[in-house]
Amino acid sequence: MRSRMILSIAVASAMSFPAGMATLASAQDRDRDQLKTQQQVQDKDRLQTKDQLKEKDQLNEQERTRERTREQTRTERPERPQHEKAERPERGGR
Repeated sequence: MRSRMILSIAVASAMSFPAGMATLASAQDRDRDQLKTQQQVQDKDRLQTKDQLKEKDQLNEQERTRERTREQTRTERPERPQHEKAERPERGGR
């Protein structure tokens, strides 16, 4: 009789054990999914930040290129001094 009681307790505990494991496993899966989602969001944020930095660097480089172009234009074509007047061709025979 005692062995039947032990056997029934063992069977009952064995039957409840997989259900407990399933609950534990689903909680672990949920936590794992949450962690993956958080990591994906962080990765997206990092990518956006990197993209923003790249864009900012490109804009800065474009501005530097414009400045260099202006400087080269000034050195190649110096401005006429303001005190000199442009010569005008004389008109007709007056």
